Amino acid sequence: GEATYRRRRHTDTRNRGTMRREASFVLLVLAAWAVTDGKGAKEGSKGAGKCDVGYSHCSPRRLLGGDAPAESSLVLRQVVVVHRHGDRTPLSLKVGDWEQSPELEEFWASRLPSQDTLARWGELNVDPTGTNLKPRGESSSTSWPYGHLTMLGADQLRTLGSRLRERYVGLLSFLPPSLPAKDSASILQVRSTRYPRTINSVVNLLLGLYPADSRGADPETGARATVHIHSEAKADDYLDGGSEDSCPRLKELRESLDKSLSVPRRFLDAQANVRRAMTREGSPSPVNVSYIRASEVSICHASHGLPPLSAGMSPSVVGGVTDFNAWIYGQRGADPEISRLGIGPLLSDISGGFDAVSGGRGGAKMRVFSGHDSTLMPLLVALGAYDDKWPPYASYVALELLYDERGDRHLVRGIYNGQPVKLLGSSTPSPMPLTLFKEKLLPRMKPADWAALCIAQREDADGKCGGGEVVVN
Repeated sequence: GEATYRRRRHTDTRNRGTMRREASFVLLVLAAWAVTDGKGAKEGSKGAGKCDVGYSHCSPRRLLGGDAPAESSLVLRQVVVVHRHGDRTPLSLKVGDWEQSPELEEFWASRLPSQDTLARWGELNVDPTGTNLKPRGESSSTSWPYGHLTMLGADQLRTLGSRLRERYVGLLSFLPPSLPAKDSASILQVRSTRYPRTINSVVNLLLGLYPADSRGADPETGARATVHIHSEAKADDYLDGGSEDSCPRLKELRESLDKSLSVPRRFLDAQANVRRAMTREGSPSPVNVSYIRASEVSICHASHGLPPLSAGMSPSVVGGVTDFNAWIYGQRGADPEISRLGIGPLLSDISGGFDAVSGGRGGAKMRVFSGHDSTLMPLLVALGAYDDKWPPYASYVALELLYDERGDRHLVRGIYNGQPVKLLGSSTPSPMPLTLFKEKLLPRMKPADWAALCIAQREDADGKCGGGEVVVN
């Protein structure tokens, strides 16, 4: 454990002392580099088009912030990045009385990359399942061109990858400038849900993090370094934040919670506004509307400069119902049982990786998880960093494992979209001890009897969406 790690570090102190002091100095300098949120948003939007609140395609510029310890003794050991996919075409074909048209379908198809482009992206970033090349992914509930990563979304993730490179390669000298051809797995471990939009999102992140000209070549074959993207079948996956297919009990728990909630007046008004806006003129009464689908399609339209779904779906109405959807997810994430059955497996995966590195057993320097808004929201709630806002496209959480040489302990720092966050009730965004991080997360981690706890207790719990919708966006 810690003692073994200290003995190993002592044997090569003279060889690595200078490098360690330089890395520590960079960490201290960066911690003092603060860019205001407003300025960061403006810088991120240059040349990228309009930045909309909620589903912004403006990548954050802020690389690091928060309070630095008085001593410059921190050494970065591992970083975990969990991100949402980039801009995509709509998932929903119908909202209230509104439906997708042939003209809209043609428009959305024009926003997607060609098959040749998809193949080129995947040359050095390999998806063994071939999902990245499928017009319709294995887990997709809609047909092409719906629910796929757009060229705008690819650019968002490429930008995020380049900024991760700027931070972890250029500024912190944590990752190597060139990805080695024979040992890339010791540098990067990549995991994605099995959807074309998430796999192609992380493919583009990797193209920004390690472009083709920064991939090392095998001296014997000349082949450049490749990264393999691991994914699981939907029925076996936990990276979407809690599938009701793999854990039917979640359906019951979410239904029960949703029915027990006292919805604030402002959200009841937001729902009524959407029902009125999405009801055809002359109808005797407002139609039933899926609020999450009304929001997602509206935001797709706004991102691509299309008219709203109806005259009544103004930005304020869309914003109101999006905030309601975010509130629902926050309430679910705050429930301990829903949390440990839903996001618990991912929390345990991250914690296990930190244990391996801090215990001297090794692990990839950077672990990347490509998921959805339904991944990020419960993760943020569990970390105590949720702001009750729907995560923009290409949003990310970074958890950095640091070793404090003077204190002889490991610490964890949290960053969300470029801002340092206060983890698990901390009063400041300073790194918190790994032992405390694990202790506070333990009630939300995957229980040993997870499979048994996931068995439905009612015959009608068939794994489909319950009282409150669960849509993997």
